[in-house]
Amino acid sequence: MKNYHYISFLRIFSMFAIIAAHTIATPVIYNSADYSVFWLNISVVLAEICRGGVYIFIAISGALFLQPEKELTLSKLFKKYILRIILALCIFGTLFALMEIVFTEKKIAFRQIPEALLRMIQNKSWGHLWYLYMLAGLYLITPLLKRFIQTATDLEIRYSIAVIFVFNLIFPLIEKYIGLKIGFYIPFVGTPILFYLLGYALHSKIIRIPNWLSMVMIGFTIFIFILECILNTEINITGVYFEGFSTTAFCGSLIPIAFYSLALNYCKDESRRFDKFLSELSFGVYIFHAVFINFIYKVLHLTPTTMSVPLMWLIVFIITSVLSLITTYVLRLIPIVKKYIL
Repeated sequence: MKNYHYISFLRIFSMFAIIAAHTIATPVIYNSADYSVFWLNISVVLAEICRGGVYIFIAISGALFLQPEKELTLSKLFKKYILRIILALCIFGTLFALMEIVFTEKKIAFRQIPEALLRMIQNKSWGHLWYLYMLAGLYLITPLLKRFIQTATDLEIRYSIAVIFVFNLIFPLIEKYIGLKIGFYIPFVGTPILFYLLGYALHSKIIRIPNWLSMVMIGFTIFIFILECILNTEINITGVYFEGFSTTAFCGSLIPIAFYSLALNYCKDESRRFDKFLSELSFGVYIFHAVFINFIYKVLHLTPTTMSVPLMWLIVFIITSVLSLITTYVLRLIPIVKKYIL
């Protein structure tokens, strides 16, 4: 299959965006009391913007997997793609859960191994791995979505995307702002499927977003996030997500859509060798970056009280990016790891 430059670029961009999101979000979750109101609000805005990298990854998968010309038998789907996710979760999901248990209990015991395995099965390992569980689900329904793509008209595809967009993003926005809860819902779709289909629709030119509109979407989102920070006097933090925004889901979806469209419009040629090399490391970097972020913040106890917030972010981002890239590259030198996991 053709190597698209814009897809390689977006993989690299999203890889670093997700590292930035967790670099910013992690210390807020564990040390929010160390932040001034100003830096707490700035952290919320930047983390929300950077988390859009996950949606770009989903859109890329849709662009590649839903193309009618891409042959994807059930055997290939399970043996090449779903098996890769399962192995990554079984190995690294269990390992990360075990590390968390040992770190919490401050001792090593045999009983911790089955407990870590159970946490992995229940998606109770490290939070960033939720993406792999969701991706496996998307892969499972890909044959159904491909059949829909092959038989649907462009209008029907646009209609389906519009309906999902309204039900998953517009209706919750109305409820937040107006207080009107709309009872209608679609029981089997969500934002991941929206971006999965949207990635294909943008790639295939079924939906076109002009560059000026993408810039407006980015500017509008940043303006709304900043406005929400000014208006909100209290920010509640749970897990890796920030709560307190009335427009998070809606605006948080606009930036990845805009960036995806801009990359598609500007990156016209085939992927370059260096782009392709870095983009192939993105899956492993996504898995491993949390190890280094957690070590720096939890073990080395780097906090806003030890240095300025921007300097802390810069140091953690650079160290995490470099070590994650090196770790992934070295592990991919092992043929079986490269073929089946990373």
